[in-house]
Amino acid sequence: MVTEKIILFVLMGLLLFPAPRVFAGQPMKPHHRDSGLSCADCHAAEPAASVPMEQCLNCHQLPEPKNDYHGAPDKHDSPHYGPELECENCHHEHEASEDFCAQCHEFDFQVP
Repeated sequence: MVTEKIILFVLMGLLLFPAPRVFAGQPMKPHHRDSGLSCADCHAAEPAASVPMEQCLNCHQLPEPKNDYHGAPDKHDSPHYGPELECENCHHEHEASEDFCAQCHEFDFQVP
């Protein structure tokens, strides 16, 4: 009888006070991991929130504009968005990065 009450008490506690979502174990790009970064270094405001470009620019600088991409535009100065396209549109920390421009264009951009 006591054991049943303890189990019921624990189950009620889990329902009333669920554990916070934990994102530990999410893959981190090797260059960030090897630099000693932790989740809180980028997700300073809220652990599960996306990281704004301003946060990226605390460590990274925007690349210098390029004049020749073999006929393709400068990938960091889009004719559609200028240099304002958020970094995370191409560069994903917790999954494979992608070429955002490839949704409409056929440039051969390699995205780290």
